[in-house]
Amino acid sequence: MATTINFILRTNRANARGECPIYIRVTHNRKSKYLSLGIAVKAKDWNEEKQRVRRSNDSYKKLNHEIERIFTKAQNIKLELRAEDNVSAKYIINALKGYDSKNFFTYGEEYIDRLEENGSVRLSKQTNVIVNKVEKFHGDKSLLLNEIDNKFLSGLQAYMKKECDNAPNTIRKDLERLNRLFEEAKKDNLIKSNPINDFELPKRQQSSKTALSLKQIKAIEKLELDGSSRLWHTRNYFLFSFYNAGIRVGDLMKLKRENIYISNEEIRLRYLMNKTRKNTKPKWKNIKQLPQAIEILERYNFRDKDPDEYLFPILDTSKNLKDPSVFDRDKQSKTAMMNRDLDDIAGLADIEENVTTHIARHSFANFARKKGMSLYSISKALAHSNLKTTEQYLKSFDEEMLDTEMEELFN
Repeated sequence: MATTINFILRTNRANARGECPIYIRVTHNRKSKYLSLGIAVKAKDWNEEKQRVRRSNDSYKKLNHEIERIFTKAQNIKLELRAEDNVSAKYIINALKGYDSKNFFTYGEEYIDRLEENGSVRLSKQTNVIVNKVEKFHGDKSLLLNEIDNKFLSGLQAYMKKECDNAPNTIRKDLERLNRLFEEAKKDNLIKSNPINDFELPKRQQSSKTALSLKQIKAIEKLELDGSSRLWHTRNYFLFSFYNAGIRVGDLMKLKRENIYISNEEIRLRYLMNKTRKNTKPKWKNIKQLPQAIEILERYNFRDKDPDEYLFPILDTSKNLKDPSVFDRDKQSKTAMMNRDLDDIAGLADIEENVTTHIARHSFANFARKKGMSLYSISKALAHSNLKTTEQYLKSFDEEMLDTEMEELFN
């Protein structure tokens, strides 16, 4: 089977200057593998037919020489592997990785590709953001992995604070994503040590509760997800929580068919809300099911389930879930998994906020307040012991609400 070697422009990966990275694509037996060359040009400067940089780019000679060099190297590798009867796109790409493998941006693009392939959509986008910031700070793509040290990171941090106007928490998160990249580079034997390990990250600042807007909730609802995928199920659980006054994930997992009551075509959810603090009594919740919640229940054929059957297939029923310690371990494991899924779902919906299972509760409370629900009703919906608790709970949303009301007052 013929092995083809081509060069393509990734127009969906344009940087801040509008330059797109050039990739080599090796195809064998209809299987393709890609590798970034570590160089980028604007789309208008790329000749797709000739797979070379146009004269309109001032550095076209230098860049085309580099492309020719890599093409020749790839051809030689292909011939060597063919002689050994061991040709594959993967082997050719792996052999090529020796080329400039310690270039930060080359490796960064490979790492981002790896994240996308593994389904970590949001993390790949977030990592791309910090890689672009590093490029802007450094000024070009000549940076090597082992050139990044404490001095470089200090300068990068100052740049993000002054030029990007990033808050300490944003800087910390960006550097944490950079830390993951370096850990992978270390595993790949490209660096001896992770420079972030010796760098002091900005202290995490207490931030207000995160709540999604109804527009963001709808964006999550409208995502086209495979009905057999884990993301599809996790989205259902998150939305069901939102439409049921922010039911906590631990309570959601334990819901059974017997918690659903149907009377005169009205469907209600009744469950015992677990206490979250010591010396507090569990409370019964009784919630009318809205069409959005009923639609989710129908996806799991709730009407056909036995009374003792779980509504949602979350917990591992092969375990002794009546044992509190076993249940807690399974709950923690499944919650962590759902939070990872929600991170990817947020990425697909272009939501910047950090979305977790508990955000459904915050989002309900904030949305209810914005729609004018009384403090008493919100307190009852959240099953708070008193109004003061609800006031404190909603306090972190007050600044945003005040901004909106001030705008409405003077417009």
